[in-house]
Amino acid sequence: MSTAPAGRDLGRPILDSPLVRGAMWLCWSGHDGIRTLHQGAGPARGWTERDVDGLDGWVALVDGRIVLATRPGGLPEPVVHAEAWQAGATLHAALAQHPTRPDHTQDEDEGDDQEHGLLGGIRHRVRRRAAGMTPENIQQALHQARDDERAADRYANAGDETAYATADTIRAEWQRVRDHTAETRAERYDPDHDTALQHALRAERHRRDVADCAREAAHRAGRPAACSPPSASAWAAARHWGPAC
Repeated sequence: MSTAPAGRDLGRPILDSPLVRGAMWLCWSGHDGIRTLHQGAGPARGWTERDVDGLDGWVALVDGRIVLATRPGGLPEPVVHAEAWQAGATLHAALAQHPTRPDHTQDEDEGDDQEHGLLGGIRHRVRRRAAGMTPENIQQALHQARDDERAADRYANAGDETAYATADTIRAEWQRVRDHTAETRAERYDPDHDTALQHALRAERHRRDVADCAREAAHRAGRPAACSPPSASAWAAARHWGPAC
């Protein structure tokens, strides 16, 4: 299973097509072997990639899995193309068999304080305070955060949900910092070597870049990005190709 584009350092996105049926294709400055397909500003619904798993050519991927051919009398096998646009047609055909899912514009680690993920706000303040702390100091701070969360929970029933949400976010970030420090066996916490944090920052930059491209595509089209049914040709192609496996 191939890692999703948001989890890789692909460079900056380049709008590779105008809006077509509410979707846009992006290519990437740091990787000429990947094209991602987006419905509006959401994460890639699927992508095409060259030379995946030793395959010589372009393939289509849905949820990280290569689209396989389902030919009667034979075993399923990856659908490999010589050209990127051919893999793109296969991807459209495979996605036509799957209803569009709600866009998840935020990463799992985002949405803690109505800011952009881990780039600022409450979690940033926790990490700034934790910088240079020993595991023992971090453990003490985590205990205090748990006490604060329990105290805030008592007041949440009185209508103070905001205080509890803030305390819960602080506790969760101290827990994450503590777990990261324990796993890496670091003598002191260093945000610059926090791999989970760096992944989240990269995913957030990826999300912002895609959103910028979506706005550009909508501007070029003169209308907001919208979902439309797949074309008749895509449905016809879908009858020849199996779903992503």
